[in-house]
Amino acid sequence: MEKVIFFCVFSCWIMQITSSDLSGSSDVRVQMGEDITLTCSMRNRYEVAWYHLRSEELVLLISAEKDKNGRKLLTNYNPNSNRMNITADSWVTRVSLTISGVTESDSGLYFCGTKSDAPEMHFDKPIRLEIEEPKPEVEIPDEVTVTERVLMFGGVGLAVFVFFLTTVIAGGIIYHRGQQKGWKAAKQEALIS
Repeated sequence: MEKVIFFCVFSCWIMQITSSDLSGSSDVRVQMGEDITLTCSMRNRYEVAWYHLRSEELVLLISAEKDKNGRKLLTNYNPNSNRMNITADSWVTRVSLTISGVTESDSGLYFCGTKSDAPEMHFDKPIRLEIEEPKPEVEIPDEVTVTERVLMFGGVGLAVFVFFLTTVIAGGIIYHRGQQKGWKAAKQEALIS
């Protein structure tokens, strides 16, 4: 009976959230096939559960509770143990849900519910998970094309030509200046003698 009441209250609360603008939710984007970790606080709580809402269907993904000493997290329910895992920090105050190899069906809202001695469950802000298509990789060919070779060698050829032309022009200027200085020196010598 307690579970039925909890489900009715929780479902009503979820419907209010989904009908509002979800401005209080955190948005997380991940590429398809990657792993994602979602966290929530479990301070002063002894039980945790992660829920997934997609297409108006609320699914319990995983639940766990602290051991008697409160130092270890024991998983109670995990039908997707090959893809989903729940872990906690050393003091069991932060809990993380890790989803391996996300797929399109993993998109939606995630809710972390925690419970203390009170009968009701407390929920953190919902997390909206959006799956993105992987970006296509640009293929870079290993071989050099004919056009690339023409451009490379043309560029090298042009650089050599410009260097040669600059050297010839600079040499001509130096020769001409030297010749002019020689004529001036010869004229001065002629005037002196």
